[in-house]
Amino acid sequence: MPSLKRLFYAVLTLVAAIASGWVLSATGLPLGWLIGAMLLVLTASLFQLPVVQPKLLMPYVKAAVGTMLGAAIPPDIAELAVAWWPSLSVMFGLLIVVGAINYNLLQHLFGFPKIDALLCSMPGGISEMILIGEHAGADQRRVAIVHSLRIALSILLIPLLAGLAFGVTVESTANAASYHMTIPDWGWFLACVVVGVAADRWLRIPAALILVPMVASAALHLTQISAFHVPSEVSIAIQVTVGINVGARFLGVSLSMLAGFAMSALAVIAIQISTAIFAAIVMAKQGGWDGLALTLAFAPGGLAEMSLIAVTMGREVALVACHHILRVLFALFTAPALVSLLSKRSQ
Repeated sequence: MPSLKRLFYAVLTLVAAIASGWVLSATGLPLGWLIGAMLLVLTASLFQLPVVQPKLLMPYVKAAVGTMLGAAIPPDIAELAVAWWPSLSVMFGLLIVVGAINYNLLQHLFGFPKIDALLCSMPGGISEMILIGEHAGADQRRVAIVHSLRIALSILLIPLLAGLAFGVTVESTANAASYHMTIPDWGWFLACVVVGVAADRWLRIPAALILVPMVASAALHLTQISAFHVPSEVSIAIQVTVGINVGARFLGVSLSMLAGFAMSALAVIAIQISTAIFAAIVMAKQGGWDGLALTLAFAPGGLAEMSLIAVTMGREVALVACHHILRVLFALFTAPALVSLLSKRSQ
């Protein structure tokens, strides 16, 4: 696609996503800006319309999410992290048990090859699972579709189902507060973003795009060097861009291809989401736990997406981010070893 034509389609994608996000946000739907953009671009992708995925922007957007997370880290984070051992134990237990259930389900009920079943049942991240699948000879399109549906449906369903499960009205706080940032504030914010992108490019740190700017931003806030909080307009822009990116993951996926993988993907996602909500309900009944925050922490969505939802909904951001970072690290370190084990057994 010629550059000018691609630029035109990129602008058209952005304008349409903003309009769709504004419409859903006006209805009071949780994460309206993100979900509106995602649904419009997802639909356009499936009908082969010329939408453009913001691949060049996404590293900076994810780093901005990490920076926002760091700004929300409380001063007593070390004490809180120690107190989270029960929920972290539950999360790792869910990852192992649910992963084993989905692996066997995909292999025996839906006929997936062993490597495909393993990678599709892992809890993330999507790019890494596709890359591992490429080297292991898995069906990359199948892995991509299952994980794309996992993230898209988690964004769409988790806030609504969690609200119903805990009897609360879930509303986005994106427009609730309007912060003013000074020029030095913007400088610190952009510095955190740049550090995150640089770390992802040059250092071999898992989840560097989120983790590094989060640590840098938290250090600035905890040492009181800066106390910036991004304006609601920036949060909305990030939501729209993330929504476009998730929806555009379905570019090149035909409706027939999606239908072919839909039942298997839905089975995997239904088990992941239902067990996450059930575990959150059980822990919330024990007292002292925010059930909605736990649901976001246990949810099978992406690190950036679930963390962003926690920020916009005003939940305990540090808890959600900590759980998802460890979830991603678990997947990144476990998947290659399991793939290697399965490959040796099949020889």
